[in-house]
Amino acid sequence: MIEQNSTSEKEDIYPSVFSEHDLEGKDLKSLRKEVEAKAIDAINWYIKRKQIKSIGSKILRIGAILFVLIGAMLPILRGIDWFQLQDCHYGYIALALAGTCIVIDKFMGFSSSWMRYMTTAISLQKALIDFQTDWMLIWSEITDDVPTADQQHKLLQRIKGFRLKIITEIERETHLWTNEFQSNLSQMEIITTQRENNRPGVIELTVTNGELAEQGLTAVVDGITLGHTRGQRLQIGHIFPGQHDVVVHGVVDDKEVQASDVISMTAGGIVELKLTLPVNP
Repeated sequence: MIEQNSTSEKEDIYPSVFSEHDLEGKDLKSLRKEVEAKAIDAINWYIKRKQIKSIGSKILRIGAILFVLIGAMLPILRGIDWFQLQDCHYGYIALALAGTCIVIDKFMGFSSSWMRYMTTAISLQKALIDFQTDWMLIWSEITDDVPTADQQHKLLQRIKGFRLKIITEIERETHLWTNEFQSNLSQMEIITTQRENNRPGVIELTVTNGELAEQGLTAVVDGITLGHTRGQRLQIGHIFPGQHDVVVHGVVDDKEVQASDVISMTAGGIVELKLTLPVNP
């Protein structure tokens, strides 16, 4: 049967083994009522938790929609002087919060649990209606409410089939939850690994004769200017893993000179690069 742990408000439902002990001292009608009661308990369990998950899902989804709208509207409002939002960057924060709502819903399983619980509750209700209908059809053939041995066997088989149907539905929902939980854990591990593998590093650039540059040195990485210095040393941060072209140029004796090299950055690494400007001694 399906049993409920009533020791706390957050009780779970547990399927137990069908045994001959359940038949001792009970007639068919008592068994029917007991099985129906357990089925109704299971249905109510899923309906109650469906409502909780539904509320959480709606809050997070509505929050995501509102934050997306705010993030999309703020750039437009910035162009209207009346709102005085010229220096406001809250749009990026709103979009980040929208993404956070979706991620929380995804990994906490509010929407997916709500759909699972709703589907399971409907399946259990359908199984209950089928059982009650079959029971009435079989009982309508019984004379004076005294079933024959064959009729009694049919009713017991129907009780057993109904109980197994309830257990099967609960096992199916639990299996779906387990797969979803494992999938979410795998995705979190993948995201963590990707973040670790893409962690940016730093270039410690030294130009041995950089002091000769009359207007200082400009550092360019992959065609993008990322720094300027009037000395020999320059630290360039936020360089993602991979190979990068590094070029440093300046003006020496009114001539544009440059030096370059290719570096290989590892995740979170520090690359020390030494360059020398090609100038006449």
